[in-house]
Amino acid sequence: MKVLKLLDWPSKRYYGETHPLHRWRRSLLDQELKVEIYTHHMQPGLRDSDYLMIHSRYFENGWQNLARRNTENEIELISYLELMKKHCGRLIWFDAADSSGCADLALLPFVDVLLKKQLLKDMDQYTDIHPEASLRVWLDAEIGNTRHSFVRCSKHQLHKLKLGWNIGFNDYRYFGYKLSRLSNYLNYRWYPPRYTDIGSARPYDLTFRGTLHQDLKSAKHISYQRNYLIALFDQLKLNIARGKNVSKNRYWRELRSSKLSVSPFGWGEICYRDFETFISGALLVKPDMDHLKTFPDIYRAQETYIPVSWDMMNLEDTIDMLVTNYKELNAVARQGQEYYKMAVGDSGAFIHQLKAALQD
Repeated sequence: MKVLKLLDWPSKRYYGETHPLHRWRRSLLDQELKVEIYTHHMQPGLRDSDYLMIHSRYFENGWQNLARRNTENEIELISYLELMKKHCGRLIWFDAADSSGCADLALLPFVDVLLKKQLLKDMDQYTDIHPEASLRVWLDAEIGNTRHSFVRCSKHQLHKLKLGWNIGFNDYRYFGYKLSRLSNYLNYRWYPPRYTDIGSARPYDLTFRGTLHQDLKSAKHISYQRNYLIALFDQLKLNIARGKNVSKNRYWRELRSSKLSVSPFGWGEICYRDFETFISGALLVKPDMDHLKTFPDIYRAQETYIPVSWDMMNLEDTIDMLVTNYKELNAVARQGQEYYKMAVGDSGAFIHQLKAALQD
């Protein structure tokens, strides 16, 4: 029996990225892997394990926050990693950042594995072959902006960079705020996700809740796609659920009543909205995802979602075409929902992915 100890992100330890480790703890035991969860880096029990996995956002108030990252907290973090490396078989850093870029590659010499939720297919972009690339490959690199660039790794360290799992495995079941702490303990057989049939009444042509964000440095900055979409609404002669954020209950109700759901990139490519769309039975429209690999990989162009260009210039025509031909094209929404439901319920595939990531 191997032991995997996890230093989790305390504020999001319910229903977040580590949820599948709770959900399938018994299945993992059956596969000779015992999982223990910790929420403080000085707990004595963290030591002496076969595998120690550290959720990067545990350090959200220090080195992991790019706005606060400095030499002092980097030295503190590296010293901690060096200490813990002496007390475990393999040390794994789980980079929970949203994008396929990586601001944590400086830690590669101090860990055995650096897991990411999504990776670029062109792995050379993580090395010094591409010194000017941005953290977000769909944006132009900003010269001199260290927060949106990243330190490259050498070729001989690249093998440590491995694919973990994405937020598709989060818990998207509906909980009231006080009940959210039940997420990791409430069996899916007793309280399953509520999927909405694609053929249900969908009076909205499109839903997107959000407001314009002011990016100061660049016309095509992080909020470019989002802002482009919102600005397009006034030109579309469609019934759109739009505007400021609403209650969780109303958000789900609108999404379940919509034909289309557009999910632009933000801080990263993969968004909660993607999976909420599959659950709600809407047709996902999203910037092209062909540049990355992820798990579960539910992004199949023209099969599970409809891609648009990163600059969004074909978005208006795509939306018009989809609304006009919705009855013929809603099969894509059906395939997306079915594939997502199958993928996130497959404990065997998750355990196989996890074990592959932990190995040398």
